[in-house]
Amino acid sequence: MPETLTLNCYGCSACCLTVGHPPFLLELDNGVPGPIEGADSLADYRRLLAAPSEAQMAYLTNHRAINCPCAWLDADGKRCRHYDFRPDICRTFEIGGRWCSQFRELHQIG
Repeated sequence: MPETLTLNCYGCSACCLTVGHPPFLLELDNGVPGPIEGADSLADYRRLLAAPSEAQMAYLTNHRAINCPCAWLDADGKRCRHYDFRPDICRTFEIGGRWCSQFRELHQIG
């Protein structure tokens, strides 16, 4: 029987390589994060407030960064340093979906 390959995130991090900072759905008013309309934004806001201070600082000091790895990415382990507090979009990102496949192809992963 042929072996079935299962696509997963281990050893990948392609979707994290160009976002700069965790993609929370928040407004930054004078450097202070706050929710915008919608339940996803409020959930993201609560997650950021519950995250360790080092995670909050990484988000706030890198909020203008683009085209570089997410500030929360552990580049060596290719995993999120603050996985339990990750934004809604990271939680719902479809593994093996269209965007996942495009990011993997772009970064020549898998």
